Amino acid sequence: MTGYYSCPARLARQMRQLLFPRRCPCCRRVLGTLPFCEVCTPRLEELRRGPVMRLDASRHYLGALDGAAAPYRYEGVVRSAILRAKYEGESWTAVELGVEMTARLFGAEVEMHFAEPVPGLVSGAAIGYDCIVPVPATSRRRGYNVPERMAQPLAHALGLPLLPKALCRVRAGRHQAGLSLDERLENAAGAFRAQEPELVEGKRVLLVDDVITTGATAAACAQALLDAGAHSVFAVAMAVTENEMDAPSRTSGR
Repeated sequence: MTGYYSCPARLARQMRQLLFPRRCPCCRRVLGTLPFCEVCTPRLEELRRGPVMRLDASRHYLGALDGAAAPYRYEGVVRSAILRAKYEGESWTAVELGVEMTARLFGAEVEMHFAEPVPGLVSGAAIGYDCIVPVPATSRRRGYNVPERMAQPLAHALGLPLLPKALCRVRAGRHQAGLSLDERLENAAGAFRAQEPELVEGKRVLLVDDVITTGATAAACAQALLDAGAHSVFAVAMAVTENEMDAPSRTSGR
């Protein structure tokens, strides 16, 4: 037997696990076989969004998106894990969160051994997608893009190409935190461009972000992809804010 399940490969994974044990994305405790530790698992369950994980257009701006979904509320241990992935250099946390997002949204179990996922039985094409595009990073100082790392296990599980260079930021804009919906829409509008349009032309795109707050960033990315010829764009994220949202003003043009 060769490949992932071969004896040498299995021994190599076991050795890595001994030297660099997997840790809970939420609290950093050393893990066994479960994706989260026994302390964080019940806390995580409290943040599950229930059987309907699609975002409500009355709470989030979807714009040109076909829709969007996220399995968790952006609170508690989920928020802590995402912030560590974004601001404390824990790229492995982003990958583990991507595994959880994949399992919850698509029912695809992905066994991770340092970004070596075993593809599940779900076919991305069969459920309506052709490729996966991560939202571009706000800053390059981190050295990696959190949505891209989260998208890696999703791409493997669904058997879809991951296109990290399909989108780019053409301007940084202001930090979105604390901005109103109108300010977020204005800030995100025109901030993204499809730098390789041929990659997405005619494709049904699955857009990946870490958190969806108002939906302004995902909607702006979707518009850029559609302008480049994409057939449709659906967004997914690990978490979403559930605050009530004011409607955009008429002057926002949305």
